[in-house]
Amino acid sequence: MEHKLVPYNAVLCLDARSVLVLAPHADDEVLGCGGAILAHVDAGSAVKVVIATDGAFGLEGEARAQFAELRRAESRAAAQVLGYGEPVFWSYPDQGLAYGERLIHDILAAAQGCDLIYAPSVHEMHPDHRALGMAAVEAVRRLGGPVRLAAYEVGVPLPPNLLLDISASAHRKQAAVACFASQLERQDYGRHVEALNQFRTYTLPKDVTAAEAYLVLSAEDIGRDMLGLYQPEHRRQRRLGLRIDAWDAPLVSVLIRSVDRPELDDALDSVALQTYPNIEVVVVDATGKHRALPAWCGRFPMKLVGQGRALSRSEAANAALDAASGELLIFLDDDDLFHAEHVARLAEAKTKAQAQVAHSGVEVVDGRGVIDVYDDGVTAARLMAWNRLPIMGVMFDRSLVEQGCRFDESLDVYEDWDFWLQITRLGKLARSVGVTATYRAHLGRSILSDGLDEPQQAAWRHRIWAKWLRRWGPEDMQALVDDLRAGARERERKIAEAAFAESELRRALLERELEIQALRNSTSWRLTAPVRALMGLLRRSPAAVA
Repeated sequence: MEHKLVPYNAVLCLDARSVLVLAPHADDEVLGCGGAILAHVDAGSAVKVVIATDGAFGLEGEARAQFAELRRAESRAAAQVLGYGEPVFWSYPDQGLAYGERLIHDILAAAQGCDLIYAPSVHEMHPDHRALGMAAVEAVRRLGGPVRLAAYEVGVPLPPNLLLDISASAHRKQAAVACFASQLERQDYGRHVEALNQFRTYTLPKDVTAAEAYLVLSAEDIGRDMLGLYQPEHRRQRRLGLRIDAWDAPLVSVLIRSVDRPELDDALDSVALQTYPNIEVVVVDATGKHRALPAWCGRFPMKLVGQGRALSRSEAANAALDAASGELLIFLDDDDLFHAEHVARLAEAKTKAQAQVAHSGVEVVDGRGVIDVYDDGVTAARLMAWNRLPIMGVMFDRSLVEQGCRFDESLDVYEDWDFWLQITRLGKLARSVGVTATYRAHLGRSILSDGLDEPQQAAWRHRIWAKWLRRWGPEDMQALVDDLRAGARERERKIAEAAFAESELRRALLERELEIQALRNSTSWRLTAPVRALMGLLRRSPAAVA
């Protein structure tokens, strides 16, 4: 999961037509993004560099003016090394930058025609760095359109989403750093930035010897989440799906429709054994007179809800949806079982595929053992033809319910199939390979256990199709045809592979038979025939040996 925190590859240049570099002090433009400036100049992009402050903190009068001019001269010398031309000096007082309309308006004016703006990260420790970075974020948000912000690091490492390979230009960057003699007298910034650029190669191939790190955001990204840049690291990692503690994992609601059978205890025990850390259990009283249940299912909180009357399966399912608090939802009938890794595997598959729905393999058992296994790939198109998703094998986002997906309370059979058809039209379907749940068909009520004959099952299927045919358009039918054709091609491929394997086995068998025949026809075989006969006799008559 480390790739979510730091990139594992690097680029040689950020695409841009016209670039604006904002530096709080003379030297920050080189320390933070000198390699990027070199890459843009080499690529022929227009580069404009603004030095925001005079860099003369603590000095007054003539001494301040002279030192400020020295800093400007050093920046001009570095510009010659980098090859971008003449820097622009705003001459704000050092440590006098303030986040506000004046600074934002100056940035907006300087950024006209630019499509990429470099600015210090808002995580920097120096107040001028933070103020300029914050103002740049707001300016990019207001500019909108194709403008992007590339936040760079100087004093504090930032959380990057892009690494720039500067291996070939690192020596030129160091030459530009050497121009700032007034600053290098105070601190060896060249050594520091060289170490930082080497550190940034940690996740890159061995031949990358220096890199700069950036957090690149579009104006749209910033507008969509204005506070995202300022969130604490804990929250950022949680949003990336990286758990620090159990509560960082999305809450999963396990929804159980119960008619208060003894087997409910087995189902609850299987939930209590889940390895996933953040679960709530919602049990729906489908009888109207359910026994009381404890407040906890193992380490997970549990609640019993109902409407004071008997509920149909679809009514109970909707009651469960309404009572759930989780971001992720999954049903478990009161006579079936989750394997210990079931919820964790489904949540992982869904997250990895960035899907709204995930399904896993389910074994079907009766009193004698396993009678069927549902562990094949299922597509939204294939669901149009038949249902291969047992209800305990599917996890889905709560957002799909919020978009209007509900159980059809007029259906008493195949109500789950109808629900799957709804959610897979709105969300991507992912697969967790392998059996991680058990469907105990002989204990409950289902197509497998209700004793419905084929004509009765067909009548219910026809009812589902009649409902959905009014919604399916030509593109849905084409998707079904394409899916069936793909399945047919896959079966033909497997048949061809099996036929080839059979022919190879037959050829090998024939070769072996010919070898045996040749051996039997050999002189040595004939000469040793009496010995073989004697040994065979001895094996058949062990008493003769005694």
